[in-house]
Amino acid sequence: MSRNRKLLIAIFLIVLSLGTISWFVLFEYSVKWVEERLFLLTKNLEKKGYTFSYSSVKFTGNPTLVKATFLTPHIKHPKGLFEWQGQEVDIYMNPWNFLTLTCSFPGDQKVFVPQNLPIPLGVLQFEDTSGVVKLTFLGKIDEVNLKARHITSVIGPQVQPIYLEETSLNIQNVSNPLNLKVSFSTNVFNIDKILKIEPLDHPLTVDFEGSLSGFQSQMPPPKSLMEWRDGGGVLDVSMLKFTWSPIRAEAEGALTMDKDMYPLGSFASRIVGYQEALTYLIQLGLVKQKNAAAASFVLELFSQPDENGTKRLKIPITLQNKRLSVGPASLLKLRPLEEM
Repeated sequence: MSRNRKLLIAIFLIVLSLGTISWFVLFEYSVKWVEERLFLLTKNLEKKGYTFSYSSVKFTGNPTLVKATFLTPHIKHPKGLFEWQGQEVDIYMNPWNFLTLTCSFPGDQKVFVPQNLPIPLGVLQFEDTSGVVKLTFLGKIDEVNLKARHITSVIGPQVQPIYLEETSLNIQNVSNPLNLKVSFSTNVFNIDKILKIEPLDHPLTVDFEGSLSGFQSQMPPPKSLMEWRDGGGVLDVSMLKFTWSPIRAEAEGALTMDKDMYPLGSFASRIVGYQEALTYLIQLGLVKQKNAAAASFVLELFSQPDENGTKRLKIPITLQNKRLSVGPASLLKLRPLEEM
């Protein structure tokens, strides 16, 4: 009996040893697999002209879930459209689902964007950000999902009063950018401070869905917005929605550029609370009083009451001749995209 017990103990120890060794071998294999996927990903970014660097990387976890921690990661777009500097990024991968990367972004995360936009954004700071990146079998990024709880803008030393909450961004067909699909949603707070009106207890909600199309497949890939436009490229906006009670606006249409690179497009819109919207535009200094009066008169002509008696405006919005117009009324002067 004692002999059998010793045999069982020996077998148990052998199995335990083999299991432990197998565990470490599987973990090393998983780490190697993750390193290869990340290597392909960085090489594909570098081929496209991106700058990518980090100070160090550490792998932890187990064979079923490998975690790669990059310290001080840095990514820059080849044309300077954006630049990201982070304190840390954690990337998680399952060996049986190696085409999906789950990411978290602890610590300080900053995104630099062009400063000649119509509305200066300064440096964007992200808090509580996470994401999911889906890859192709060749290691190229195919889909990106990002969520951020809080985003603020810093211009110089000053934190701007407007901030974003619960922002989400989904980008599909990244590996085929001429057919890119984008959806975006966020809540904008503290606009009332900029407008210098009574504080409001609700944010401005923005929702967007759009896709690129129209570029002729027989042409070489465009290297600029001008080449994309000349090849028939169009931004199809399937949904653009602004909700800031009592203002609600929805629109869909298409957008491209004219020969001078000014926005060119048309949208069908449905607007509730448009008179309040005009008041806010005047307070912002975006619309002159005389233009607003003419626009208000025209908008009243196009509006119709709904089943509740609320006036709902159905009117085309056009971007042409370097102007943005609502119906026949010109509201804003546009800027060429090549300057942005």
